[in-house]
Amino acid sequence: MNALTTSSRNQQRLLALCLALVLLSSLLVFALNAAADMFLPMATGEVIHQKGDLLLDVSRCDQGYIMAKHEPNKKALKLRISCGKASLSYDFAADGEYEVFPLQLGNGKYKIEVFQQASGRKYKPLMDTTIQVELSSDTLPYLFPNQYVNYDDNSDAVIKSIELCHGLESDWEKYEVIYRYMANHMVYDFDKARKVTTGYLPVVDDVLFEQKGICFDLSALMATMLRTQGIPTQLVIGYADKIYHAWNMVYLDDTWYRCDITSDIMCMDVRRYTTERYY
Repeated sequence: MNALTTSSRNQQRLLALCLALVLLSSLLVFALNAAADMFLPMATGEVIHQKGDLLLDVSRCDQGYIMAKHEPNKKALKLRISCGKASLSYDFAADGEYEVFPLQLGNGKYKIEVFQQASGRKYKPLMDTTIQVELSSDTLPYLFPNQYVNYDDNSDAVIKSIELCHGLESDWEKYEVIYRYMANHMVYDFDKARKVTTGYLPVVDDVLFEQKGICFDLSALMATMLRTQGIPTQLVIGYADKIYHAWNMVYLDDTWYRCDITSDIMCMDVRRYTTERYY
């Protein structure tokens, strides 16, 4: 009797395990299919500007981004993107991997400059080129990952977004469920705010795992999860009243709406926002 009971239990456990594997496989297929619909950058090599170990791929500039890489080098690099009177500068890692830089300054003639460290804080020009940009859509720069909102299809933050929005159809529903998740699970990291240094960039999977961060972190995570769902989202840096701050602008029903998840979590009453730059 005991042997039969043990055998029956083992069969039940085996059946439960098989069902769990089938369910896991189905979820994995769903997640892969959902991730395949994301806006992910590609260095296609169709239009390349090269100088020495530096490669600048502008093949998909109509999609709102360029990609650049430099073979491993101990000297620091900086990249500057200008259009009209506006310009944005970035630190650029010389690690042999492509980095994504957005073209968020609209249509027109862009100037791309790369500088290499000469000594200390002094830099010398390494490359200077121009490209003509005609965006397929004005919102495209806010749908792809970039240096400030950095993720790929394997990121935990992407998987969490897919999980949260499973079965939802409208962008408003997706925005609301992601917003509620952030509001209910994230806290502001006061200790990190005291220690953060110039040049810091968020790692969205770390923020998701730790469930805390500074305004920069929380805005980057929010942008990641919304962009994963095809919702254009800006990461904005500027001032909330007199406090240096980061927040999001979210594109819903052909309108940009402000979302300041950090202020909402901290119950801050911001009277005036001043935009300095956006990504």
